[in-house]
Amino acid sequence: MYGDSVLLWICVLPIIGSAIAMCAQKLLFDVSPTSAERTAKGMFIGTLAVVCGLSVWLAVLHANGADFALAIPHVCGMGLTFTLDGFRVLYLVITSVAWLVSGVFFLWYAEGEEHQLRYFVATLVTLGCTLGVLLSADLFTTFVFFEGMSLASFVWVIQEQTKAAIRAAKTYLAVAVIGGLVLLMGLFLLYRSVGTLSIDGLALACRGVSDRTVLYAAGACLLFGFGAKAGAWPLHVWLPEAHPEAPAPASSLLSGILTKTGIFGILILSGRIFAWDAAWGKWIVAIGVITMLAGAIPALASIDIKHMLACSSVSQIGFILSGAGAMCVLREEQGLATSGAILHMLNHSSFKLILFLCAGILVKNLHTRDFNRIRGFGRGKYALLALMGTASLGIAGIPGTSGYVSKTLLHEALAECAEMTGSGFYHAAEILFLIAGGCTFAYMAKLMIVLFVRKPSIEVKKYNLTAERGYFPKIAFVMLGVVAAGIFVGGCIPGLTLFPMAEKASSIVVYPPLEETVELLSWKCLSGSLISVSIGIALLVLVVRPLVSRKRVPVKETPEYVDRLASAPALCDDVYRPLLLNVFPAVGGALMTGLEQFTEVFARAVFKIVKSILACLDKIVDALMLLLRRTALRPVCEQQNSTLAEAVCNSIGTVGNGALRLWNCTFGRRKPKEGDCRAAVNRARINMTESVKLVSRSLSYGLIAFCIGLMVLLVYILLNLNG
Repeated sequence: MYGDSVLLWICVLPIIGSAIAMCAQKLLFDVSPTSAERTAKGMFIGTLAVVCGLSVWLAVLHANGADFALAIPHVCGMGLTFTLDGFRVLYLVITSVAWLVSGVFFLWYAEGEEHQLRYFVATLVTLGCTLGVLLSADLFTTFVFFEGMSLASFVWVIQEQTKAAIRAAKTYLAVAVIGGLVLLMGLFLLYRSVGTLSIDGLALACRGVSDRTVLYAAGACLLFGFGAKAGAWPLHVWLPEAHPEAPAPASSLLSGILTKTGIFGILILSGRIFAWDAAWGKWIVAIGVITMLAGAIPALASIDIKHMLACSSVSQIGFILSGAGAMCVLREEQGLATSGAILHMLNHSSFKLILFLCAGILVKNLHTRDFNRIRGFGRGKYALLALMGTASLGIAGIPGTSGYVSKTLLHEALAECAEMTGSGFYHAAEILFLIAGGCTFAYMAKLMIVLFVRKPSIEVKKYNLTAERGYFPKIAFVMLGVVAAGIFVGGCIPGLTLFPMAEKASSIVVYPPLEETVELLSWKCLSGSLISVSIGIALLVLVVRPLVSRKRVPVKETPEYVDRLASAPALCDDVYRPLLLNVFPAVGGALMTGLEQFTEVFARAVFKIVKSILACLDKIVDALMLLLRRTALRPVCEQQNSTLAEAVCNSIGTVGNGALRLWNCTFGRRKPKEGDCRAAVNRARINMTESVKLVSRSLSYGLIAFCIGLMVLLVYILLNLNG
């Protein structure tokens, strides 16, 4: 092996670049603010370009047979390990390219806005941590970079600093911190059960475990932590809140890449830890199906373009999870499920990179995300139509696109599960898969009709009259055009593009991928896509139009599109937030108040008993002194030195009285008066209310401080393990 240290440098380089960019702008700002800003932008794009170049170079070397593996011992006690294989090479290149495209787009998107340096630093640090997650060779290294990635990407969500952005950032941070804590608990349990966290050694170690109770508990904790980042139900609540409020370039990375780090962990769970466990696979398929529908249904009703795309991301994650679950059920014949899950990860990253950046064009030019205001913006803009049309066709799984290939493989995998097990559960999952695919077609068709078919809104007409320059940066159009071309190339010649990628990327799981030839143009495969399209057309006509749009009213202020599910109960607002901000603090406050009252009553009883004992001891000492004076000390007291003996006796007797007086002065309590209990209850209620308000006001800062403190404590513990 040679050049293994490059695995570490490619993770550290973005972090170093962020520090240099920040220092350069701070030093040059007093001299020339313009030069400082240009220097920071140059360092930002330059660092992204260098990382992208290194990624491509590593991919070329790996394709020519070079092996890369790096172990850094004694770091955080357990050390850090990195490796490079087919899956990691694939996502190394995808991640670096997506970051570069998003970074170039951000320079145009945030032109003239404040706090750009903050975004540069957060983006570069997040890139370094994300690469660390994807290149990690053991789950401890994964966890270290996973937490850094979550903390750094928090800045993306709060970047705009609006009230909604702050609220969304609190949700994102709460899910990230809680998920990280549960993930850490799962790592402890897993290490206790199998004795290793090495990804390559997990399959053999876990298969030999006889008592699987602890292993299932560890798996559930790991699934919670990774599922929170992936956006799996019921931990998907941060996506619909965070994506609309974050800048569009950040949204493209949150949806396209960061969610895949969670899927990376779930693939390790299903492809290695529970590779032979059909029961585990059934649970993952169930979560996947629910996630599909939990994202697709709100997307049908949404009239906010970024909110709709965020809900779509939740739904597409459900498709990938269904493949991850089918892997465990099919076992040695999991080729379809493995290839479908990996390829849909790749496709979804491409689709959302295009769609969110195109949504950013609308937000940048019109300063709104509402369908009623962006209506008709795309008419006559053929470049935008080509990009969004390609991504929409791909995500809907239309034949001829890469999305059709991955969705067909996933659908066939569920069909094989149903045929192999004969279970009605997998038949139902297959049907819901097709329905979710129909929902995807329906909401993407709704978006395309709003942008490119409907007549322009008043805001769009004003923009068309006053626009002085192009609505889209040409360099970003070229970059996204290459990504869009890949969608059609992958769909037309998958045997030369997608299938070899899936075969190389199968290193993340135990069993090899596609072993049988799949006739993608056979009626069996095409029928699934046709069924989904038919369902989508029916939903568009019978559900979406009556639900979202309404007949035009002659009053100009009347909106044409309405989100009729906006007032429906929401899992985050109606369940999680009340639990976190009201129920948990209230219950905790009540328990602490009760514990305080119990402690006070118990202490009073103990003090009373001790006081009685001291009083008895005082009387016993007095009696002994009197007895000594009249018996053994009587001859001494009658002599010349009787004063000394008397002083000794008095001092002995004084000890008990002094101790009793000290006790009374220190711990003496007055008797409770009437009404004290009611006053204590009122005082507890007031304190509880103030605590709830304080938790609500400072939750995000408390979570940040707690997360940093936890990481410092963890490092300290690990550094002292060997001692």
